[in-house]
Amino acid sequence: MSIRRWTLLLLGVLLLGILAACGEAQQNEDVGIFKGIPDAPAAGTSNGGAGGAALVSDSAEGAELKFAQDSLTATTGTINITFNNKGIVPHNWTLVKPENAEKAANEGAAAGPPDYLAPDALAQTKTIAGGQSYTISFSVTEPGTYEYICTFPGHYVSGMRGTLTVTGGGGADTGTGAPAGAAPAAGGDTALTSSSAEGATLAYAETTLEADAGSVTLTFNNKGIVPHNWTLVNQGDEDKAATEAQTAAPDYKYAAAIAQTKMLNGSESDTITFDVGPGTYTYICTFPGHYISGMKGTLVVK
Repeated sequence: MSIRRWTLLLLGVLLLGILAACGEAQQNEDVGIFKGIPDAPAAGTSNGGAGGAALVSDSAEGAELKFAQDSLTATTGTINITFNNKGIVPHNWTLVKPENAEKAANEGAAAGPPDYLAPDALAQTKTIAGGQSYTISFSVTEPGTYEYICTFPGHYVSGMRGTLTVTGGGGADTGTGAPAGAAPAAGGDTALTSSSAEGATLAYAETTLEADAGSVTLTFNNKGIVPHNWTLVNQGDEDKAATEAQTAAPDYKYAAAIAQTKMLNGSESDTITFDVGPGTYTYICTFPGHYISGMKGTLVVK
């Protein structure tokens, strides 16, 4: 095939990505597409009603049409899932009953851009472009085997599907280091998403987060090109935490942290669950030099 034909083909794929991602700037106006419970938070917002188990699902990298994890496990109740598009073409995460998978793929494709919504989906993220993440919450009350697919045209038939096994009682296997089955504290549960700035910028994309007192589930996405983590400390302990963590590679852990993710490379995510009381706290990155360069934010707990 000539260089010109390859170039035209690549431009066509990129154009599809741009068209499907248009309207993404409106994300905060219409967050979450699922059945039966309030909308899940967009990045940097909280939802006091969305507690429960935390899962993370990724697309494969590049142009490969598949999920990085072909199976997930959870328990009945509320599930928070963060879907990370690590590819270069648009994807979504759509939960359906196995017998409805093909029907959902066809109806979602027919619904068209920007989100290719399947009307009978049990839960569904928006269709997001490469490098983006989206978190939703939904409730599964019946144990069983479910299927998650991508409804972007042609992706399901190309093999972009996986299995969610739901069992009764207990906690979920997050696959990301989050405590399985963490018990919610009195006062409510909150699901949060925090991201680093893109490129080599040493900052968080969100400098302020809000949560309800109680159990907080946080997913941190490293969207940069250098390692980062998310470390929650009491106000006034920031300098001490950043200094003491320097000798604790590879994760640069601070022993007295209220909560802390793993140290992540670019495009990686980690989910943690922790309990916190009312007050104002600071989150920082303890990688050497990052806090002093301004990588910090404020968590306000009501």
